[in-house]
Amino acid sequence: MDVLVCPACHSKLRLHILSEQRKDGVLRCPRKHAYPIINGLPKILVGGLESDYAQFLSRYREELASENMVFYSEANGRAESRQDQDTFREKWTSKDTMGVSSSSPYKAFMRKWMLEKYGWKNEAGFAEGLRGRQLILDAGAGLGREVINLATAAPEATVVGLEFSDCAANALRNVSPLQNACIVQGDIMRMPFAEDSFDYILSEGVLHHTPKTQEAFKKCCVVLKKGGEIAFYIYRKKGPIREFADDFLRKVIQDMSVEEKWRMAERITSLGKSLSEAHVAVEISEGIPELGIKKGEIDVQRFIYYSFLKCFWNQELPFEENVIINFDWYVPRHAQRHTEEEIRGWCKENAIKIVWFHEEESGYSVRGIKT
Repeated sequence: MDVLVCPACHSKLRLHILSEQRKDGVLRCPRKHAYPIINGLPKILVGGLESDYAQFLSRYREELASENMVFYSEANGRAESRQDQDTFREKWTSKDTMGVSSSSPYKAFMRKWMLEKYGWKNEAGFAEGLRGRQLILDAGAGLGREVINLATAAPEATVVGLEFSDCAANALRNVSPLQNACIVQGDIMRMPFAEDSFDYILSEGVLHHTPKTQEAFKKCCVVLKKGGEIAFYIYRKKGPIREFADDFLRKVIQDMSVEEKWRMAERITSLGKSLSEAHVAVEISEGIPELGIKKGEIDVQRFIYYSFLKCFWNQELPFEENVIINFDWYVPRHAQRHTEEEIRGWCKENAIKIVWFHEEESGYSVRGIKT
């Protein structure tokens, strides 16, 4: 409650409990803007990203009648992101144990990659980087995978996961065994937190799924304390053929039904699988940097993947988890790609001193301190 603010007017929010048994309540500000807490999940959304609260309002009609609260505070101000919100709900609820349950191979795959690309190397290095942090934000929590990792590595800290899709309810269930973790359904572009609230922020592969990556990064920096650290991953701009294919497919997919979108992701995954199982490498005698093609030997699946079409395939993951990864790339309306120069410029503009910068074909992983 100390750091929660109204995303519509930035006033402090106060809590009104409606049912301790149901874990229902209302967060409201002095201007009467109100946000429900349903089954322990605060839903602090504005701008057309709100859920349907009809059942909640009906249940507590008498208690709320005299309060004159406004549950829809900024109509359509974020309507451009509604498709992304629906996409990530569809993605994460399609398999709501992915990356969280030990039965999901994606969990080990992501953990190994996270430790490497952020320079933590191992769990001890990760825990050391969080030492002394009191309030940690996972900006874009998904199913709560990184909230769990953060809360486990920093048991003395409080970890808040911010997720704007309805999979926030699934995330809350996943993190509930941890006493130092919680989930808020809210929007990075309309932060429900006061300035200078957090001393550590992680945003893993989320900022580029907003309409303006630069603005989303700035929003995170605003709620980061001076001396606090931010760690984030952003898609890298690819060669022109890959960029064209990505944008073309993403545009085509927008008009498809949900079933057709999943079928497209399956077809792309099957292509990646077939190319990988060919076990063929090509020797590129001379690179073509203008097309993002490098000199040297490369597996044919990787060659197509990096230069022409993201047809992700990892044989260590089951087919359906590979499909979800391809769905994640092509279905969201917003999936921005950026250059190293852009990212370094954003850090400079927001007084972030870079302490780790890792580049790979897919994107950039950065850690920086707010000065």
